[in-house]
Amino acid sequence: MSCLGWARLAAALWAFLFSAGYLRCEVRLTGTFVAQKACPATKKKNTDNPGNIVLEVGTTYRLHAKNGEPGTHFHIVVPGAPVTRLRWVEMNCGTAAINRNGGLAVDVGGGQASRFAPNSLENILAASWQPGFCATRGGRNKPECKSQTSRRPDARQFSIHGLWPNDLDDRAKFPCYCDHGTPVSCEPKNDKKPFPTIDLAPAIRNRLAMLMPGTQSGLDLHEWTKHGTCYEDDLPAPSTGADVNEYFSDTIALLEQLNDTQVRRLFAANVGRELSRARVEAAFDAAFGRGAGKKVAMVCANKAGSRTRVIVELRIGLKGEITPSSDLRTLIQAAPDRLGGSCKSGLVVEVK
Repeated sequence: MSCLGWARLAAALWAFLFSAGYLRCEVRLTGTFVAQKACPATKKKNTDNPGNIVLEVGTTYRLHAKNGEPGTHFHIVVPGAPVTRLRWVEMNCGTAAINRNGGLAVDVGGGQASRFAPNSLENILAASWQPGFCATRGGRNKPECKSQTSRRPDARQFSIHGLWPNDLDDRAKFPCYCDHGTPVSCEPKNDKKPFPTIDLAPAIRNRLAMLMPGTQSGLDLHEWTKHGTCYEDDLPAPSTGADVNEYFSDTIALLEQLNDTQVRRLFAANVGRELSRARVEAAFDAAFGRGAGKKVAMVCANKAGSRTRVIVELRIGLKGEITPSSDLRTLIQAAPDRLGGSCKSGLVVEVK
């Protein structure tokens, strides 16, 4: 065969493979897909369907990718699907809401974006009342609890437990351990071994040692491995994801804002006394605006060897992209009022 013949054959083969979708680049997406038809959800595009999975009309699925530009199929996450939860569905089987450029673009049947909504990133700031945690069975033998004194900052202010990517609207937790292969749900039974080290800048490491006493027992390694690796994964490229310094810088900035309010002063003024959720809600409303208290869950646990309930942490719902200059009030006000699991009252433990 002549060189021209080989060139024509190669061109024809290339065209066939591209038209069939084999050479198209998968385009990563974040957002949701609402099924409007009972279409098959397949392991490969249009073929191989372990479990004979079919979309449930009206059900919302998490988007993972599409098969090119403009594309013909979405790659979605189907919870509970055997072999793989990542399944291909034809674009015309539903409506996709795709995060783009910090907003949400609605893509109907694979068509062009028609509108944008505000950034939909959601997180929970878990702010620990360290003396309360140290009074529990789970905390009392931790190195940071054995070394705690009344003169250490965490005796009179909130400390960092973590910053957790979450879906506050339906209370479904986002995946955890995003750098350990396929992410898993954030459940204790899915806990994985933390990374042995993290590359923190010295200034951030020093600040974290003051605001996160749990670094003495490796809490920083655990929080980065479990939650930090998923932080900002729903931002569009090139901002997708965050490194460890960004994650902890953002967390530190949020906690410092919390500690500079009447919420911290309320706890400090009531050490050794019981504090009600109603008073905590009122303090949040005063600090962050009306309704802010409804975005907060107060977590209590039994004091070791006792039935006394002590306050161990506050979990604060946040909505919007977080940076070191983000306003905590704005993030709280944007969050839905749907955090559950709050106790009605608890003792504010004092370090003596």
